[in-house]
Amino acid sequence: MSDIILSATNIVKSYSVKSKKIGKREQVQAVSGVSIDVHRGETLGIVGESGCGKSTLARCLVQLLAATSGSVSFNGTIITGLSRKKLRKHRREMQLIFQDPYASLNPRKRVGDIVAEPLRIHGYGNNEKINARVRELFALVGLDVNGLQRYPHEFSGGQRQRIGIARALALNPQLIVADEPVSALDVSIQAQVLNLLKDLQEKLKLTYIFISHDLGVVRHVSTRVGVMYLGELVELGDADSLYDQPLHPYTEALLSVAPELDDGTQSTRNRIVLSGDVPDPSQKPTGCAFHPRCPYATEKCASDKPAFVAVSPSRSVACHYPRT
Repeated sequence: MSDIILSATNIVKSYSVKSKKIGKREQVQAVSGVSIDVHRGETLGIVGESGCGKSTLARCLVQLLAATSGSVSFNGTIITGLSRKKLRKHRREMQLIFQDPYASLNPRKRVGDIVAEPLRIHGYGNNEKINARVRELFALVGLDVNGLQRYPHEFSGGQRQRIGIARALALNPQLIVADEPVSALDVSIQAQVLNLLKDLQEKLKLTYIFISHDLGVVRHVSTRVGVMYLGELVELGDADSLYDQPLHPYTEALLSVAPELDDGTQSTRNRIVLSGDVPDPSQKPTGCAFHPRCPYATEKCASDKPAFVAVSPSRSVACHYPRT
């Protein structure tokens, strides 16, 4: 079996939005030509500022959104462009954990029925078999099976996210996309949910794509990390080397303001304050999209778009002058 469970090539996702000109519309690229492989059993973290396209990319990878162009293969099968009927069998293998445990659960349904829903949709078996599976899932995520008949509002935020995790695990998926799964939770609860996800990964041999803007959380859970800016992947590498020595100026700036664990050591990073704001995606700068805010930019950065290239077996970057 191939080491690569999912492979994406030149993924582009565009939206039609109202132009500033009356009566006109224009195309805005939320994701701009991203290519990435996800290795079986790893946790691939995707980080970046809000609006950088990380959640849109993740939804394109699992075909919740149809990409404007590009292709995605899952377990060696190209799944872009498949009909709903043909895509259905792959849906069992790719599931999502959503950001907001308050909004992602139907308030009118009992939580046992919420977790059972994917099992019923995919014809898992009779009611007795489905109910047994739901009880098994509740125990797996650390919930009391006596709460199956309760409604979502009767649970805390952390418990609701566990219900969402149980629902995602119902069909024994191979790949799970966790889209900001702890950002809506209290800090005291975040560690519990993250540890649960890590334990489940080891127990069930899962592969994760972990979306977050929290660099500390991503480092804690990820095997590799991809950094996005204005819809583009600007750096990709194994988590430790990327955090210890960022190559792209944007990654360097993000890490310079990220909180670090208080281990009694002195931080060696100088805070980098970027000039200006993130550009309007409908008016993306020429050349390198980051050049208007980059402290190291030259005329070449403004005119020539850098290629996303491998600089070592485990590191890739899109920068004319990568940091060393």
